[in-house]
Amino acid sequence: MSIKSKFKFWPIFLISILSFFPFLAIYIYITSPTESVAFPLVVFIIVAYFWFALVRTRVHKVIIEKNNIIVKRYYGLGRSAAYSFSKLDGFVVLFESGKLGISESLFILEKGKRVVCVCSYYLSNFNNLKLVLKENLTDLGEIKGHDNISDFLKKS
Repeated sequence: MSIKSKFKFWPIFLISILSFFPFLAIYIYITSPTESVAFPLVVFIIVAYFWFALVRTRVHKVIIEKNNIIVKRYYGLGRSAAYSFSKLDGFVVLFESGKLGISESLFILEKGKRVVCVCSYYLSNFNNLKLVLKENLTDLGEIKGHDNISDFLKKS
């Protein structure tokens, strides 16, 4: 048995478009005689923060096999890492609300640190992945409250 995550089209499309903004900002800087160098620099910093804070920690390609879970970060572009179910602590659940509704994220923990995120916002087969994870890992409960989320994210 092997189940692979499948990305939703729109979130990945938006991430891809956002990734081209620094190139657009550089083009505007080069072609506009009045634009300062601060403009492309600020755009680059915002996109870099987005990539390293959000994409690195949330947008993972996941393959669940019989005894382990394989993860590729940066929506499948990063290196693979394999984690044995027997060595994982379990997972915690986080519900977040936004303009598009409520999304659910499962943070899989190893030795108390977050190693994998499976997020309903980015994955079309989230519910299938969640069922398989519930069969193989311990549900450690829900993260509630902003303070707990901040503490939890700092640990990872």
